Amino acid sequence: MLDGSGLRLHGRLLGHADLDEAQRLVPAWLPLAPAVRAALPAIWTRLLGHPGLNADVIEDLNRPRGQRIVGLGLAVALDDRWTRRLREAPPPFAAAELYAELMDGRFQPPPDKELARLNARGEVNFMVLHYEQLLTDLTDPDTLEVLGVAMSLFRFAHAGYRLQCLYQEGQGEQAGYLLSMGFRARTARNQPGLPELFGLHRQEASLLLPGTPVRDAFQFTPPRFGFAASERRMLRLAVTDLTDEAIGDELGISSHGVKKLWRQAHQRAQDVMPGLFGGGSQPAGEGGGRGPEKRRVLLQYLRQHPEELRPYNASLAAATAVAATAAQGVAVSPVTAA
Repeated sequence: MLDGSGLRLHGRLLGHADLDEAQRLVPAWLPLAPAVRAALPAIWTRLLGHPGLNADVIEDLNRPRGQRIVGLGLAVALDDRWTRRLREAPPPFAAAELYAELMDGRFQPPPDKELARLNARGEVNFMVLHYEQLLTDLTDPDTLEVLGVAMSLFRFAHAGYRLQCLYQEGQGEQAGYLLSMGFRARTARNQPGLPELFGLHRQEASLLLPGTPVRDAFQFTPPRFGFAASERRMLRLAVTDLTDEAIGDELGISSHGVKKLWRQAHQRAQDVMPGLFGGGSQPAGEGGGRGPEKRRVLLQYLRQHPEELRPYNASLAAATAVAATAAQGVAVSPVTAA
């Protein structure tokens, strides 16, 4: 039986107004120190808008405001130290350790320029800190509906990066759906109360056919538009259908500032792909009554090409490709490789 009760589910990025409500969906099994758990809104506030944070909520629009969030998932991009640790000697409850280090500053996700470098080299690693939803009975069609939305959000949140590895911890029934998503077990502790680490490496993903959220997140094509960091932050919010007013509130800028970012994004896209908006060479601003239509076209494209929303160092990627080809004994020019 897969017929649900009629939930009106909507997935979007975690916002500043969600922080208090979202706290109740941090899993109880995650052993956060009381000080860390109390500091979660401050930690999230510091990370919101950071390209190394993927944070999504699932709302049921049938529920009253302030009680709509029925699912929450957060993931962070890892630095070299944590990447090595999870590969070589993963600790149980790694997510709790990461939160403790986020609170005291020992760990921060790679900044935009570093993430662009890692993306160009195919060395981006993410760990899902946690995913939790209100409905947990896997025999309930509503539970499966929320879980399906969560898997779609997971795929979109991580797609567009040239990923090296994805990780997530889970225990009990969580192990089953992590495996169904395409993860593979990385540990076999088999100790009551301890989570197992699950992961998938790019090399493993390359051997799988499309069809699971984790494998599909590894599919990559280089971005073309080269959006600036401020434009990418705005567009990440816009693809979830936020209004300009809501986008401005999240970014802390005026409506004029949001419109300026839209003009810049339209112009950059048109310069690279003149046929995207179906017109000639006219400026891609908001004038002429075509602004809403251009937004619709651009957002539709971005939902299919999330790589445009990710930091990327195109020059380094080209140089890396030249070096890799040269290492194979084939001489090519940088221009050809680009």
